Amino acid sequence: MRKHAFIFTTIMSMVLLLVPLSVAADETATEAIPIPAAVQDCVNLYAGIFDAPTSEPLAACQWDMALINANSDTFQHATGDGVLVGVIDGGVDMSHPDIVPNLNVDLSCSFIFDDTPTAAAFEIANGDCTNKAAVQDVSSHGTHVASTIAAPINGIGIAGVAPDATIVALKACTQIGFCFADSVAAALRYAGDVRLDIVNLSLFADPYLYYCKSDAEQRSILKEIEKAAKYAQQRGVLIVTSAGNGASDLQHPGIDSTSPDWPPGTAEVRDVKNNCRVAPTEFPGALTVSATGPVGYPGYDDWIATYSDVGMSVVNVTAPGGDYFAASGSVHDAILAAASNSDTDPAIGIYAFLDQLSPIFPGLTVEDPNLQRYFNITGTSMSSPHAAGVAALIAENHPGWGPGALKSAVERTASQLDCPPGWQPVDEDDQREQCFGNNGRTSFFGHGMVDAWAAANE
Repeated sequence: MRKHAFIFTTIMSMVLLLVPLSVAADETATEAIPIPAAVQDCVNLYAGIFDAPTSEPLAACQWDMALINANSDTFQHATGDGVLVGVIDGGVDMSHPDIVPNLNVDLSCSFIFDDTPTAAAFEIANGDCTNKAAVQDVSSHGTHVASTIAAPINGIGIAGVAPDATIVALKACTQIGFCFADSVAAALRYAGDVRLDIVNLSLFADPYLYYCKSDAEQRSILKEIEKAAKYAQQRGVLIVTSAGNGASDLQHPGIDSTSPDWPPGTAEVRDVKNNCRVAPTEFPGALTVSATGPVGYPGYDDWIATYSDVGMSVVNVTAPGGDYFAASGSVHDAILAAASNSDTDPAIGIYAFLDQLSPIFPGLTVEDPNLQRYFNITGTSMSSPHAAGVAALIAENHPGWGPGALKSAVERTASQLDCPPGWQPVDEDDQREQCFGNNGRTSFFGHGMVDAWAAANE
């Protein structure tokens, strides 16, 4: 889910376990490693297992694209050309060269309002789409997601799953990562208004993780956001969303200690049941995506990411979301994609925070010779855009297909992934008691791993 705290907590846990944190919090000098060093590390780790999928400078580190066959051969059949993909997130870096060529600035818009809690003044636009400055991403999450979907093949950095798809940045999350339901609903309605083909939501709609229909307020909020989603779907928009990072089984909800996460200090510990739903993860008709690490790496046998939510009736497919240190023992087991050049404050920016830790974990952040930034992070936030990119490949070749047909095609072309043999819960907080299912669908992976090659040839 789209909460920076997940990334920070994961990294800080590694820091405390492995080494003392000695990097000053106010240190501003970059610690990112240059592209040649990152590439050499990745060649040493992955060559012969996940070979470079394209000729882009950082392709050797894109094990995720190699795993789902988002490669040069696939791009002979489809690249997402002509497909509009909305990124409902925290904006994008409107100057990054792995974003700009495929960004539709005219359609991009901020849905942060005057009364949105935690909003910074610059990002408030109240849905006035002429205020393009409000769309700028300062925390890097949306930039990372957008470049995973559609970074172009341009000799810079990385290539996305659908390198010719068009990105429309719809800002519904504030700079510190809160994505309030009214902003998400407004972005969904707008996506329907302008008839986008696909939207990616790597988030949950604040202030509740689970919306329980037994509560009048929660029921009302859920109704409004589901109404907006239905409107978008009726206007031809496929909704692709992340399963979540709580190591939970959404088919059998358990303890929710997150909600409400605003105002501060109001969260309650709740034992939630099946009348409670995560939005947008459990929207009717949504394509919901769980996360794996580098499946196929020798010795990496668990496959499902340590954090990924699962659920037989919820998860439709799986995709690479990364899993720090789980396969090769390095940070490169995460997902490498673009960071915002406006991400300079470690209190709110993922890149700035991780850059301080690069001396301890080399490769968390990477820079090219022109100081363009890339970084490795994990989450179902990272898996969802892989599926959105695959959907864009299908949409290019079948422009008349509606969201239901696109969703079915992504599921149909996925590579079957059975339950990992011998899998056990990670720890006592892991609510995923077991993986189950057969006949091509499991509670962990849905219909399987998304497959760009199969999708491009659908």
